[in-house]
Amino acid sequence: MLDQLGIEAQLLTAATHDVHVDAPVFSASGRTVGQTVRHLGDLCEDVLSWLGSPEAHRRWELPGTPDLRELTNRFAVRMADLLAEFVSRPPHDPCPTWWPEQHTAAFWVRRMLHATTVHRADVQTAAGIEHTPIDPEVATDGVDEVLRVFFGYRLHSLQITATRPCSVGVHVPGCNWLITADPSGAAVTSSQDVATTTPDAVVGGDPSAVYLWMWGRLPNRAVETSGDPDAIAQLWGLLQLATR
Repeated sequence: MLDQLGIEAQLLTAATHDVHVDAPVFSASGRTVGQTVRHLGDLCEDVLSWLGSPEAHRRWELPGTPDLRELTNRFAVRMADLLAEFVSRPPHDPCPTWWPEQHTAAFWVRRMLHATTVHRADVQTAAGIEHTPIDPEVATDGVDEVLRVFFGYRLHSLQITATRPCSVGVHVPGCNWLITADPSGAAVTSSQDVATTTPDAVVGGDPSAVYLWMWGRLPNRAVETSGDPDAIAQLWGLLQLATR
């Protein structure tokens, strides 16, 4: 994951070379390229703080209206600081996180990999660059993260619930999940065969397509869907609230 995080950071930085700071990223985030790169730089500094890194005290002061080169340089330097911190400690090293199920450095490696990958796709889209393919293992892990960490936990922490009961099976090659939601809460479980659970609807396809669809970066036609379209729409809507 560390190797892949470094690659994704380089791809994002390269994509900023020929795009305007105010170019829209055309995704559910609603940000511009400049806002996206600034957000990632902020995330790097936040994670350094969570990790208790000495580098966290060296906050990067930006001018009032920074240009894209300044924003990209800040992101690149702070990402390098973060990668160095990750390399210096084992994945199981204890540290605070906001997900109750995992309080180790590995949580932040995974979180930053997926944040950088999704926003790299944003910047490439805004720059008119064809998406660099996402490694299938990374995409599959990203689907698991967004379902378990954001849909399964963050919705509850935000006190957001579904308006009506529904169940949706999600599948990519080799992995299946069952998502259930109702006005009392939401849950995610692994399922070896979602068909045996008879969910209201099923979403599946290529791992990278399902991954980016869940983050609001691709339309419904990019994935395979069947069953109740309202259940799928509710799942997608809840995911956008959870990942906002």
